[in-house]
Amino acid sequence: MKFSRIGKHTIRCIISEEEITQLGYTLEEIMSNGERTQEFMNEIFDMAEQRFETKFELGIKTVRADFMSDHTLSLTFSEHPGSEEMMEHLKDIVNGLINSIPQQKWEEIRQARNQAGEDSEKPVRVIVTVVFPDMELLCRFARQITLEELPPSKLYKDKGRYLLILDLSDTQEEAVKHLSLLADEYASDLYVGAERKAYLEEHAQPILIEHALETLRKI
Repeated sequence: MKFSRIGKHTIRCIISEEEITQLGYTLEEIMSNGERTQEFMNEIFDMAEQRFETKFELGIKTVRADFMSDHTLSLTFSEHPGSEEMMEHLKDIVNGLINSIPQQKWEEIRQARNQAGEDSEKPVRVIVTVVFPDMELLCRFARQITLEELPPSKLYKDKGRYLLILDLSDTQEEAVKHLSLLADEYASDLYVGAERKAYLEEHAQPILIEHALETLRKI
């Protein structure tokens, strides 16, 4: 288990499945968003406070869980700062998402475009699942996107929540930042990793199986 700071109001914990098991939890419990999920998050946050020998008292905590390509779980804890510190908080959120994407990704995109028509290794897929508590917030999120080219997207419904899957594999870094800021404003949660996509495709109710963003922007 590894703790680190990624901003004044944001800390991160990288934890493996084995370490989760040693703490008495399972991945299924972590993903269920139930009481056991909250117990686990509170335990990790308490450990983070002990690690940094400090108390975070600015406001209600939020947590972002990202499934990494090496099968570890990245937990990013943030506080809600006052309005005068909001821009710094937003930068923390953006950096959290950017850092969760494999570092070689942006270079691979550039190389793939430079080698168009030539054989190359299959690029790393960057799959993000954005969670919304209701359709109204989801549509507001979609209408605020100003990108000329929208990433491939699908929409599912599970346990009363709407889950928007975005494939950001061919999306420029600035566009990712734009989407991240909007997600921080309108979404209730965000996950990085193909594992959640596979789970939803098998268990959740499909709403829009392609071009979800294009459709939602018109609603």
